Amino acid sequence: MKKQWIHSLSATLMLVAVLMSLSGCAGSREAEKPQDAMVDDGSARAHKGNLSRRGLTPEVADLNGDDAPDQWVLRDDEGLVVRVERDLSFNGQVDLWQHYDASGEVVEEEMDLDLDGRIDMITFFENGKVVRRLLSIGFDNSFPIEKFYDSEEKLLRVERDEDNDGRPNIWEYYEEGQRVRIGWDTTGDGQPDSFDQL
Repeated sequence: MKKQWIHSLSATLMLVAVLMSLSGCAGSREAEKPQDAMVDDGSARAHKGNLSRRGLTPEVADLNGDDAPDQWVLRDDEGLVVRVERDLSFNGQVDLWQHYDASGEVVEEEMDLDLDGRIDMITFFENGKVVRRLLSIGFDNSFPIEKFYDSEEKLLRVERDEDNDGRPNIWEYYEEGQRVRIGWDTTGDGQPDSFDQL
């Protein structure tokens, strides 16, 4: 599992630059303060509806060596890792949540990209690999873009809900990382019925 954390950490640390530019690297540190107050108000999209730390034992780490904690490995009463939380922007607030199954595999990862306490990107894993990703482009707690990946984590398809009715109306199809076809729903039934080959 340690190897999986390292792989996942290296992938997510690539987003640190984005987070730091959004936050301006500012903010006070209340690193030991539980994040429950932020997430229990219902504004954050949470795996299984719960980001509470209640009943979980945290193992705290300092990732950037500034003597302030920025990673919490949360274990249940049997010692199993339930969730890992990280403060990738190093501003004292958690902005990444990784959720684990009983076998120690990461199954879902949530990120707050603009540091407003709401989830903006959700990544789903199977067998340690990315299979699907939801993106919020308006930072408004909706996810109009959904990306699908193959077993080698190559992009297969992107579905977009451009009219915010909860159903996709544009489909982009990919082969070997290149977009090869676009489909549109022109009838409003939630299925592509018009296509362009690229």
